[in-house]
Amino acid sequence: MIKKRIAKFKKLSKIKKIILFLILIALSFFVYKTFFKKTDEIIYKTEKVRKGTIISLVSDTGEILTSGKVDIPSTITGITENVYVKNGDLVKSGQKLFSVKSTASQADKTAAYATYLKAKSSLASAQNSLLSLESSMWSAHEKYRDNGWGRTVDDPIYIQTNRDFLAAEANYKNQQQVITQSKISLNNAWLEYQKVAGGDVTAPIAGTIANLSVSHGQQVTTGDISLMIKNETDSWAKLSVSEGDVGKITVGQTATVYVDALSGTQITGTVDRFDDIGTDTSGIITYNVYINLGRVEETVKAGMTVQIDIETAKAEDVLLVSNTAIKTYQGVKTVQILDKDSGEPLYLPVEIGIVGDTQTEIEKGLTEGQEIIVSQSSDSASGSTSSTSRFPAGGMIMH
Repeated sequence: MIKKRIAKFKKLSKIKKIILFLILIALSFFVYKTFFKKTDEIIYKTEKVRKGTIISLVSDTGEILTSGKVDIPSTITGITENVYVKNGDLVKSGQKLFSVKSTASQADKTAAYATYLKAKSSLASAQNSLLSLESSMWSAHEKYRDNGWGRTVDDPIYIQTNRDFLAAEANYKNQQQVITQSKISLNNAWLEYQKVAGGDVTAPIAGTIANLSVSHGQQVTTGDISLMIKNETDSWAKLSVSEGDVGKITVGQTATVYVDALSGTQITGTVDRFDDIGTDTSGIITYNVYINLGRVEETVKAGMTVQIDIETAKAEDVLLVSNTAIKTYQGVKTVQILDKDSGEPLYLPVEIGIVGDTQTEIEKGLTEGQEIIVSQSSDSASGSTSSTSRFPAGGMIMH
């Protein structure tokens, strides 16, 4: 029988022999893969529980608000007539620094002054209207008190007198906003008039004169920085944090500030205060946190971008494990250890404390030197592939 098949095979064409040979190879590979190949071996990466220091940080980008110095620009375009100070002089708030003769035309001066007078008149008119609206509001309140109080809320007289009073009150409050805006407009009109009228530039704060750059007869333009005033006040930085982070922040926490533009510059400050009410920006709520930096170097200037790390929690000489070791099993925080008998991982309940960027504090459930699983990989012909989803369910060791 076998001899006949061999003879028959020999009679086949060369192409048919090759095809038959390839079929046999494919069939052999299938049988090997199905019945003889071993399953991938799971390799567990472990570490020993150790003691150390852990710090939890809230980090974000912020800016320098004040830096103990103020740049003083010219508020007038023209020619410098007098310079009253020199570098190193101590000045008081409101003290004259230098005077400028305006180079604006008479027409520009007249127009600016007319705008100022109009703004002044508008403010006076708004203040008079406020007095009239206040009188109307109290008159409406008196009618509401005398005729509406004591009646049911669906009584027509109650409804009318109540709404009259609420409308009068709203008009009064709206007029207060009008006055606020009128004051702003008046101030802006006055500043615009000063730019063309000429006069003195004064110190907005007390301090020491530095970096004086103006001199007699020099052309200056509005906004040109003419000098700097340094003072002894503390410098400040601000950052915005999320809803999830603001609850971790308390007054007095240590903050480390890194100035982006000044490589290597690091400032230590403290949290002074933070917003009680968040700011909504496109549906995202953030809270401003203010950092007192104390005195800073002259190279640190207001407006500079900084990276701020706030230390929200710190623990020393505590048990630590890698964050990847912490698992949630049946609603409980756990780590995994290898069973000595079966070699399979078992879940061990733990209580955690501070969670840092890479490590977690263990308050209860482990001892120093105990070996735990931090990750696993499967050994296959194509190489090792990381996985965290193929742990056997195992069991939980109860304390």
